[in-house]
Amino acid sequence: MNRIDFMKQLESLLQNISPAEREEALQYYNEYFNDAGAENEQNVIEALGNPAKVAENIKRDLYGSGYGDAAFQRSGANNRAVVQYHQNGQYANTQQNAKPVKEEKKMSSGMVALIVVLCVLASPVILGVGSGVLGVLLGMILTWFGLILGFGLTAVILFAVLLFLLVLGGMCLFTDPLVGIALFGGGLVCGGIGILFLMLTVAMAGVATPAICRGISGLFKKKA
Repeated sequence: MNRIDFMKQLESLLQNISPAEREEALQYYNEYFNDAGAENEQNVIEALGNPAKVAENIKRDLYGSGYGDAAFQRSGANNRAVVQYHQNGQYANTQQNAKPVKEEKKMSSGMVALIVVLCVLASPVILGVGSGVLGVLLGMILTWFGLILGFGLTAVILFAVLLFLLVLGGMCLFTDPLVGIALFGGGLVCGGIGILFLMLTVAMAGVATPAICRGISGLFKKKA
């Protein structure tokens, strides 16, 4: 049986009531089908039940307790079946003795207490891991700036050695020219190495460090 057959049988069974009341009843059940949608047609028919039983209930409600929307809501399968529709077109089939739909339970106080206890028990592990990560990050930062400081101090020391060897070589140049020249050469080597360490210090402090800071700042901005 489809919707058309159901409505035709219902209309035929309601021929002994007034045309206005019959039209209102048919319109009421047509709206049921419309609200449910074509895909739920068979489910609506199963929920309402036999057209003869629906017609019998309509007549009983009409001649007994009065006629209206409330009367139609009481008609259906097993004398009490009713189809309730939601705004999204879905429906729930309920009966007089059907158990009410249970609402979703909120988190109980016991569950909240359990979560709090677990957090307290896990706090040493969380603190340990957090401290370890923080220690590693702090160690990396200190190591980085330690390298910058070390390279800078090395450059300064090498430049000081350069100056010292140049002065000493100049003093020895008149007494022992070979020693003086050797001291000049050693001083120039120290100066070249000092320039290399100075370049590394400038690159790390003036180029690499700002680039790393900009990269970290960009990561936080993307996550935000």
